[in-house]
Amino acid sequence: MSRFQKNTLLVFTLLAAIAYAPLYYSIKQLIKKESLPITLETPETVVFFSLGEFEAKGDGFDAKTIRLTKKLLDYQLQKTSDGVYLGIHSEISEAKQNRSEMILDGFWEWKETGISFTPKLRYVESKSTVEGKPTLVMYEGRGSLSFEVQNSLTHLVEETIRLNRLTKRIPRWTYVTRDDILSESEFVKLSEWEQGVSWEESKNWVQSLPFKNEFTETLYYKLRLEKQTEDNLKDIWKEVGSNPRIVSDLKFQIAKNIAEFYFAKSEYPKAIEYANAAKREKETSKLIFHSEYAETISLIGKCLALDGKKEEAIFYITSAKKIFETLGLSFDPMGIQNSYFYGLILHDLSQLELSAYELSAIQGKLGDVYQSIYLDYNLALILYKLGRYDGAISLLKEQRKKIFETSISNFDIALQSLLLYGAAKYQEGNWSIAKSVWESILNAKSTYAIEDKVYYRHTLFNISQLALQRNQVEQSELYYKQYVKLSPYGQIQPLPSDVNFEIGKVIYPNTWIIPNSSLFSDLEEKTIRSYTGRYLFQTQDEEIRARTYENRLEDTNLFLDDLLNPKAYLSKSMMILRKSLFGDLKVYERGNQVVFLDIGPGLNHPESPGVTSQAVAKHFPKMEVVLWELPGEVDLFLKKVKTELKEKLYGFSNIRILSADGVGDFHSEYNDPNHWILKNRPIPSLKHKTIVIRAANSIDIYEPYTKIQPHFQNIGKELKDNPVLYFFNRSILLKPKGKEKFILIGNQSIRGFHHNFQSLDRNGEPPYSILPYAISDEVMP
Repeated sequence: MSRFQKNTLLVFTLLAAIAYAPLYYSIKQLIKKESLPITLETPETVVFFSLGEFEAKGDGFDAKTIRLTKKLLDYQLQKTSDGVYLGIHSEISEAKQNRSEMILDGFWEWKETGISFTPKLRYVESKSTVEGKPTLVMYEGRGSLSFEVQNSLTHLVEETIRLNRLTKRIPRWTYVTRDDILSESEFVKLSEWEQGVSWEESKNWVQSLPFKNEFTETLYYKLRLEKQTEDNLKDIWKEVGSNPRIVSDLKFQIAKNIAEFYFAKSEYPKAIEYANAAKREKETSKLIFHSEYAETISLIGKCLALDGKKEEAIFYITSAKKIFETLGLSFDPMGIQNSYFYGLILHDLSQLELSAYELSAIQGKLGDVYQSIYLDYNLALILYKLGRYDGAISLLKEQRKKIFETSISNFDIALQSLLLYGAAKYQEGNWSIAKSVWESILNAKSTYAIEDKVYYRHTLFNISQLALQRNQVEQSELYYKQYVKLSPYGQIQPLPSDVNFEIGKVIYPNTWIIPNSSLFSDLEEKTIRSYTGRYLFQTQDEEIRARTYENRLEDTNLFLDDLLNPKAYLSKSMMILRKSLFGDLKVYERGNQVVFLDIGPGLNHPESPGVTSQAVAKHFPKMEVVLWELPGEVDLFLKKVKTELKEKLYGFSNIRILSADGVGDFHSEYNDPNHWILKNRPIPSLKHKTIVIRAANSIDIYEPYTKIQPHFQNIGKELKDNPVLYFFNRSILLKPKGKEKFILIGNQSIRGFHHNFQSLDRNGEPPYSILPYAISDEVMP
């Protein structure tokens, strides 16, 4: 505040003292506050800046020169103290871009006399720019370009702070030493380095340089760090750890990289050891007011937390949180991750209210939908413990939408969330919904091997309590005995007299694998693997390979008939499945607009060639049925099967025969006209069609999982625009229209799947079973 402003306020103060006493004291406090000396030790006085994109004016410019100068400049700016260099603006996170107050920029001109650089400073908030005086460097002196460019840019920053009387400290710059300034030949040689070449080529190129300096040494070690093996990283640390010649910043980068390597491998003591080494280097160089230092101490805290040392972890996580907040980077990805751990540690230390507050603050800011799904679960769990059941239920319903969008309804997090949802619905007074949800989890054991999962045991424990509350003592004991049988001895809980459900624990980041958009869940993979590679096709006789019999796969027809029959009484989940596959059912009457691909249909059977395919063609006369058989089996069919049997099969006008590999590339196998046997019949078009695929005692048992997994990925990619229903052995899988991922949604009975003998017995099983939570929100009203 200027002297004139203070005098003006004084006059008003005297008038106010007479007219209105409260106003007098208000203005007096204002003058006192404004008269305090300005401290230069607050975050507000530190310049936050980043490096922008350099422009080139005119023709004849050398892109390699600009690229190398920018890299050299970025390297030098990283050593700045009393100021925060955030990095190259286009490469940093959005939070850092928003935090940057100034962007160091400029433009180049290639002139006859040399290379001209004009520094430019852009203010992010006001969007104004300031230009400095151009600097000219002779072509033969281009090795000093990075020094001259840095000098011109930093001078412009300092002049701007002084001339505008900004309450900002002048950063302490670190310039390249005269000894390290490159000669023209060295600069030209270094500018030849290209990204994108192999690791070995890059390493050899750096080693072949006829000169060494701080930058090339850093480049050399960073290239070596790309080989992420334990032996390589140990060798690097042996060379630099106690080497006084290696600069502190390089030691920090190497130690931090190795710490992150061990963190990813869950070797937390080793990760802490190297993170502490990195921390010491930052403290030695007094560069602690920076996000990299915050990330390092946050890493130590995360390691301690995941190693079970929550009380020790809270110190580091809190310290990192304070630095992120002071830097204004709380919502930088690393700042958010630190807050995530902070919230979970607070929960483990019984600070539930604070934990809920912290986790709520980062909702919608994780950026990754899978992480968001886990955060929703963790927050819902804490809200449940706080007795806020409606909030937990609302959160789990939103999470359920994300689970369906990403097609991960069979992943552990989805089922763990169902367990929690059932408990919350019970606490809200909906006993029947809780029972329905938990029974759906228990019934899933007929579809996949779920019994070794913790949430399955917890479901048995909870539903046992539920039965006890309804005075169903025998049923309660039955469930409890199953729970005891499946639980490790030290984890068995006695059945409480009052309701005390098992709802699981919070799940920390880095303790779960990010689901792949095209791969199966653990439960799905184990199920598919259980069928594959059980027999060797080449070692079996023709008759065994072609083994099939009438009505063997009738359950497929029953399932499709229920879906296509408008009069069939269906559950809500089956109704949703019908809508997903067929939409307007009138269009699909009797299989119209449906292509059925039967892979390995036993076409070479001497008495009943393709009998199960014929059953489909007969049952659904408007459905186009493709018998997809190996070329060798098709040749045997054409040469050995009786003419009258072939004529019977040809009598179905909706049947086609495709001679191709069932696990080959779908596009090339299906669309090659030479692969189709009945030349007088058109190749079924797949456009706007619903596709049904069946592999029953064919590729499902003869091919290894290493071929089956890519097969599903290939089908999903090629038929992305089609809804696909896949009967793979006993399992039923769905790929919704517009997606590439298959979801396991149910299974068929054992009927027809005895490989070594013929049987139509279902062994008491229903024709098919469906997982309601895999295809609909029926279990979450």
